[in-house]
Amino acid sequence: MRKGVATPSREGVDEKSSREHLLDAASAVMIEEGTADVSLHAIARKAGLTAPLVTYHFGSKEGLLLALARRATGRSMEQLQELVAMPVPPEKKLRIHISGIIRNYARYPYLNNLLNLLLRHEASETAQSLKAAFVAPLAAAQRAIIEEGVASGRFRPIDPALAYFMITGAAQSYFSSNRITVKLILGGEPDQADVERYAREVGDMVLNGLLRS
Repeated sequence: MRKGVATPSREGVDEKSSREHLLDAASAVMIEEGTADVSLHAIARKAGLTAPLVTYHFGSKEGLLLALARRATGRSMEQLQELVAMPVPPEKKLRIHISGIIRNYARYPYLNNLLNLLLRHEASETAQSLKAAFVAPLAAAQRAIIEEGVASGRFRPIDPALAYFMITGAAQSYFSSNRITVKLILGGEPDQADVERYAREVGDMVLNGLLRS
């Protein structure tokens, strides 16, 4: 227990589980509301816990949002580093990478909105932490795959920075678009089969533009 700070709790919920419960609740509320800009009271109410627990576990609302972003991106960053080192052709790496990004946004459809909220004050400690943990490693890994493909003669020359925005933009747009628009165009709510189909199509379009004929 922190010195001088009473530990808010509820019966049957210990410190570790209440922290995870708040993160789960924040994720659920963001998905329900279609935005990452949700109130602490909505999160606490969803969790069945008290708002002071947010301060206790995360220091502030921003601290909770940062923890949620790290949880949503941490494992995918580890897998991306493993992918870059894999002894497979660069086109296969890129297709796996694109599919992974899209699946992650499908699991956390609020992720792009959440990242934008946390990165809006560029000089802040939160923004710097997120850039170091997610943005920079993602860009560097994707650059490494693109440059490997160009060096091997498999890809045509392309600026990796522009490729970054093309690929991440395609991955984000499907999940950050207005729900009404998505339902109108697809004829209903997208399901897992739609996500997998979208991942294949984006992979095909990117690789068809990159591969040398």
